[in-house]
Amino acid sequence: MRQPFDRLLRSVCVVATTLLTAATPGAAQTQGPNYPSSVVNEEDVPPPHPPHDPWQMPEQAVASDDAYAIYSPPSDTGTTQFLKATGFGFSIPGGAVIEGIEVTVELHTVFLDSQSQVIDSEIRIVKGGTNGATNKGGTGVEMSGTPDGSVTYGGNSDLWGETWTAADINAAGFGFAFRISVITSIVFVDAISIRVFYSADCSNNVIDAGEDCDDGNFIDGDCCSSTCQFESAGMPCPDATLCNGAETCDGAGDCLPGTPLDCDDGRLCTADSCNPVTGCVHDGFLMPGCRTAGKSILTLRNQTSDDADKLLWKWLKGQATMAADFGTPSGTTQYALCIHAGTPAALLADYAIPADALKWGPIGAKGFTYRDATGSPNGVTKALLKGGADTKAKCLVKGKGVNLDDLALTALVDPVTVQLVNDAGACFESTFVQADFIKSNDPALFKAKNP
Repeated sequence: MRQPFDRLLRSVCVVATTLLTAATPGAAQTQGPNYPSSVVNEEDVPPPHPPHDPWQMPEQAVASDDAYAIYSPPSDTGTTQFLKATGFGFSIPGGAVIEGIEVTVELHTVFLDSQSQVIDSEIRIVKGGTNGATNKGGTGVEMSGTPDGSVTYGGNSDLWGETWTAADINAAGFGFAFRISVITSIVFVDAISIRVFYSADCSNNVIDAGEDCDDGNFIDGDCCSSTCQFESAGMPCPDATLCNGAETCDGAGDCLPGTPLDCDDGRLCTADSCNPVTGCVHDGFLMPGCRTAGKSILTLRNQTSDDADKLLWKWLKGQATMAADFGTPSGTTQYALCIHAGTPAALLADYAIPADALKWGPIGAKGFTYRDATGSPNGVTKALLKGGADTKAKCLVKGKGVNLDDLALTALVDPVTVQLVNDAGACFESTFVQADFIKSNDPALFKAKNP
């Protein structure tokens, strides 16, 4: 038995939300769902043929707000005029590739008896104000057989049989039109929405409408995103090297330079450099062009108790050296004793001897001597720098105690090279080969003498 219309209207539930589909992979972007600014009746049957039935209050289908365009047939059956929605307000970037169009109609129906039916007789996209040739309706499938819901046409790869440009989508005449045929039913349309799937053409180096930038690629992380928009200020935009610091975007399409890495580790025994991939590198190296000696001695003790550890290096009968070559260790000149072994030479230990006005003192006009009973900071307790003519110059470094490097003495393999270097470029070197080893391969004691 057919119920009164007002009772039916009060009993209807309103649809909740528009269903969304997943975006396409890769560089695909979406806009929407957008709603129309205009929804009207459109009659396409010219006289003298009888017209189709108009929708009541078609303008109320512009938003999901529980205000409805309604079709109630004047008799048990009827077919509507087109409910035509346009003016969706898209702003697809110019040059974008349109990949698909999805339309969702939010509605509910009221069936008045067991024979009730609602058929989507014509479902068409609108291009330039004209209804398209492709009809996605007329299949005899009910638009909605439930108290509330939505129906979706098209999708992320469906072009509705048309070719599209961004301008076609952005135009006021782009939209959607549909008509239905009903049997003993009433239809309430709350809203019509459209979602557009596209790929922004960020490869033409032209800033088209809707784009902030176009750098000719689909790559993020270069301050112009894969969607042709400026990347946010502070976003990283790294180049091919870590050495020049961490570059960041300024929010207006430019990549600001970073602060170059400071790879100086403050150690005289290492060569500081920067690897573009890994960053700072601190390699032990042998300084070239060092002064040599006619006689050298190296003794190292590594005892179970670090208090008993000892270091002695003597550089005797050295090449001619003037006092000025030693710099001013009582002022600013820094020293370090560097011990290398093997081929290629590996740095095994370095003992820094800082500049110090109290610990360094002059030896007349010939050089300097260093004394620190505490062995701070690196275990060195005594150093001697004495200039002279050829075979008369000499250097000495002694150390002891817990501040010495805990050196693995068995790693001292032929050749063992000892260099005393300063930050003014002077270098004093001793080299010991296997024949010079007096005591080796002993974890507690290493002794070498040349000659």
